[in-house]
Amino acid sequence: MNPVLDGIAPSIIRAINARKRPGDIDLGLGEPTLRPDPRPFDAATAWVREHGLPYTANAGFTELRARIAAYAGFGDRAAAENAIVTVGSEEALYLALKAVLDPARDEVLIVEPCYLAYPKLCALEGIRHRMVALDADDGFRPSAARVLEALGPDTRMIVLNSPNNPTGRVWPEEELRALADGLAARPGEPVWVLSDEVYRELYFTPRPPVSIGALWPHSLVAGSLSKSNALTGLRLGWLAGDARAIAAATKVHQLVNTAASTFSQVVAMEIFADPAGLAAHRSHYAGRRALLQGVMREHRLDFAPIEGAFYCMVRLPERWAADSLGAAEALLERHRVLATPGIAFGQSGEGWMRLSWVAEEDALRTGITRIAELFASA
Repeated sequence: MNPVLDGIAPSIIRAINARKRPGDIDLGLGEPTLRPDPRPFDAATAWVREHGLPYTANAGFTELRARIAAYAGFGDRAAAENAIVTVGSEEALYLALKAVLDPARDEVLIVEPCYLAYPKLCALEGIRHRMVALDADDGFRPSAARVLEALGPDTRMIVLNSPNNPTGRVWPEEELRALADGLAARPGEPVWVLSDEVYRELYFTPRPPVSIGALWPHSLVAGSLSKSNALTGLRLGWLAGDARAIAAATKVHQLVNTAASTFSQVVAMEIFADPAGLAAHRSHYAGRRALLQGVMREHRLDFAPIEGAFYCMVRLPERWAADSLGAAEALLERHRVLATPGIAFGQSGEGWMRLSWVAEEDALRTGITRIAELFASA
């Protein structure tokens, strides 16, 4: 067996989710509970009746790629050649690493707390990587200064996520500009920024999140329809950015997957025909966020600001400050509520618990109440 795999730990999130019993309240897995709009599927089925279900070009339908690139909003990088359609956003992340980095010399800097696929994908490819932690005592506020200070001589890529899973924070434009300016002033080869923007449409800030891709030309942006449109099982994602990098990513993609699902691409074409459709679920989540914050304040729980996505980081009592896994296990066994320990998102997440607040209102209220009861018992 491949010895590299032995060093890659299994997903804590999935392991805890596998222990869920009937009747447990699920505030763990980030799985939208909304039902998707059936109209794009009806249109795609009609398309298949007329055209069959052939392969597309390796990079995807040209028209879909052009719509994705235009949606990304990078100005001079808004043509079809600036996007590739992938099997979900996780493949897009993998393609970005594989396409532009040399494992023999390059290093990746990963901003945490983070979705732990980032370091695991690096490990899988034998790419050196380091973590740079945001300040938990500052509510995990994004900080360009922290990232720039952590750069090393071999750093060739920074990985960040906005809106963020697990913290719910959004990188503000001024911090992204400071990051871009700092990278521009750095001598030597340019540093790529890989931005995971799968939650781009789920924001609760006064203005939409700004993408680093609009500020820094050496950016690669991963996205998908999974979270914005409750289409996790469609496995339709993309990578957008520099045309040369996209061409290299396409070379990898055609060897791994040939092409993304034709049916999924037709569904995506229908959704992108009306860009407002990508934001259709935001008002629903805004209402759920208001409920969550109200209940948590009622119970005096300490949580990080929720600016985007559908996650929240709750600070644990001192009893579990160094054992978030123990807290999650106690919550599941004693109170039948599923949540994710902060350690699942890196060492900086220890002492916290991530809640996914996509549950129905009654379940969300009950789940938060039970969390407060567990904390009170500590």
